[in-house]
Amino acid sequence: MSEVATTTLAAPLALAGRATQQMLEPTLPIERHHAWPVLSQLPVHLTVSIPLSSFTVKNLLGLSVGQVFGSEWAHTEDLPLATGQVKLGWCEFEVIEQVIGVRLTRLA
Repeated sequence: MSEVATTTLAAPLALAGRATQQMLEPTLPIERHHAWPVLSQLPVHLTVSIPLSSFTVKNLLGLSVGQVFGSEWAHTEDLPLATGQVKLGWCEFEVIEQVIGVRLTRLA
């Protein structure tokens, strides 16, 4: 017989007079979920956004190789990494030879 750990949460203050307690099952790591083999193969579109204060469509159309624009984001600060509207964590840019990559620095 296997043991199952549980967590007991006390009732909110408004219900403190009642004998209400909720038993929660422990959260399993996602890798142990029965659907993980399929879920782990789903493609996800990641977005890293850098705020540019005065960048216009005219600037975009006029871009040339090697051109540099200033950003409102300090170069020492990590950038938010998201998929859709869900922030996943923070990252930094990494340049290796002629390729720019993104390094995950912490989870949200």
